[in-house]
Amino acid sequence: MTESDYASQQLRVIRSLMERATIYRSLSAPTALVGGLLSFGGFAMAYYAEYQRQHPLTTTEFLIVWMVILALTFLANTIFLWRGSVQRSEPFFTPGMKCALFSVAPAFLSALILSFMIHRPIHLALLWISFYGIGLLATQHFAPRSIIVLGITFFLTGCVLLVGWKPLFMPSGHGEPSALIVSGIMAGTFGGYHLIYAVAVWALGEDRIESASPEAENV
Repeated sequence: MTESDYASQQLRVIRSLMERATIYRSLSAPTALVGGLLSFGGFAMAYYAEYQRQHPLTTTEFLIVWMVILALTFLANTIFLWRGSVQRSEPFFTPGMKCALFSVAPAFLSALILSFMIHRPIHLALLWISFYGIGLLATQHFAPRSIIVLGITFFLTGCVLLVGWKPLFMPSGHGEPSALIVSGIMAGTFGGYHLIYAVAVWALGEDRIESASPEAENV
């Protein structure tokens, strides 16, 4: 394959992804709902451990809880994508999906590897929030505008927390936030942001969101 052929193929893939932006947005809304609800479930588990079990989540337990939430959200997303491909009579693993996976892989794989090297819940939360935002922003050339806005929100939140988590959650300057507080941060971002995203997509409707995007006006 020549460089010209390869470039043409990549352009076709990107054009296909842009044309399906509304489809991806509509599929991501249910995933965001599932992930948001599961995130609040993670906070509920931390609350139970703190006040019912009388023993806060350990770092290992914190990691396991949120890794399970990640796995369940990924499974839900896979099911939604598979159902969508069946309804459109298309193969599941398309060139567009390959492009999307390669775009988010560096950020998500880096976060996964670092997760097993970090031993403080607050640092894990800051890592996940920041890298998730970076991963979403890596899809900016073909993703719908709403997902890019979500990525910017996560990235900026991560930046603010990286700088200000000590004065915000450690006013005394001693110790570190408990697993319950960190789970609250996770619920507020991965839970709250995703629920707001899902509600916004369903409430505004696909056509209204698309018409509000300047990229759509230039197509």
